[in-house]
Amino acid sequence: MATHANKRRPRREQILEAAVELFQRDGYHATGIDEIGATAGITGPAVYRHFASKEDILETLLVDMSGRSLARAQTLANEATTPAEALRALVDLSVETMLDNPALAYVAQYERRTLPRKSRLAIDKAERLYFELWVQPLMELRPELSEAEARVVVYSAAALAVAAATYKSGLSRDAAKDLIVTMMLNTLTVPERTIARQRGRRAS
Repeated sequence: MATHANKRRPRREQILEAAVELFQRDGYHATGIDEIGATAGITGPAVYRHFASKEDILETLLVDMSGRSLARAQTLANEATTPAEALRALVDLSVETMLDNPALAYVAQYERRTLPRKSRLAIDKAERLYFELWVQPLMELRPELSEAEARVVVYSAAALAVAAATYKSGLSRDAAKDLIVTMMLNTLTVPERTIARQRGRRAS
């Protein structure tokens, strides 16, 4: 049922918000236009005044999110004065974005494959550019890593964050953020020599 607050917001925004919640709860394929409309407080056919299809809705959600995230990340990376500051700012942004939009983070991770190839490529490109901003400061902090190794570490940390941020833990937002940021920074910055030393201790 639409609230009074919803009625004051643009209808297109209501539809997008309803869609991402349903996509997370029921899955993209199991969600129908009529359900999206009902959740937004309109009829299913009325959705088509704003979007050509359900696929169009999903594409809009993911393209908008990837574009906004990339622009903000570029600003943060440019403003940072040290590699550690840059990496921390990028991690904070990533975790805050996912905690503020857990449904959208879930859809971006698990439903992107349903989009047309052109849209997938555009989103994949934005994601690559986004995470490339992480690679250089990480390599400066961990010079033992090659570029390929740094990318593996970055994507691994990002996947960890998606899983943690979309899990309904019951923690407060601040507590969840602190925990996830700490896990990501640990994953990113623990030197290989420390890992090797721990392995050696276990083997002895």
